[in-house]
Amino acid sequence: MKTQTQQIRTIDLGDDQLMLLEGAPGERVRVLFGATWLTQESEPGDTFLRPGDEVLLRGGRTLVGALEPTRLEMLGGARRASALQRLARGLRRWATRLQLGPVQPEPVA
Repeated sequence: MKTQTQQIRTIDLGDDQLMLLEGAPGERVRVLFGATWLTQESEPGDTFLRPGDEVLLRGGRTLVGALEPTRLEMLGGARRASALQRLARGLRRWATRLQLGPVQPEPVA
C-alpha cells in the first residue's frame, strides 16, 4: 500500500540572515512575509521573492538570504512512499539509535 505525504515547514529568518537548503526536486519555497533572495546550484542568477511569491527548487543546494525579517514555508513535493521505503527509513533510524559509538579500526599487525 502506498501513502501520499507532503511536508510543510515554516522557517523564520532575521534581517540579513542566510540559510543553506539541501532541497529535493519538487520542493517549493513560499514567502509568507518579508523579502528574500535565493540562488540555486547550477542555476544562473538569483531569484527575489516577496510575500505570496513561490519558487520551485530543482534539487541540490540553495542559498536563501533574508532582505528583512522573513517567514518562509518549505513545501515538500507530494510523493508516494511505499511500505518498503517506510520500513527502510524506520530501520535506518533504529540503526542510528542503537549505534554505541564510532567504530574503531582493527589494529594492523
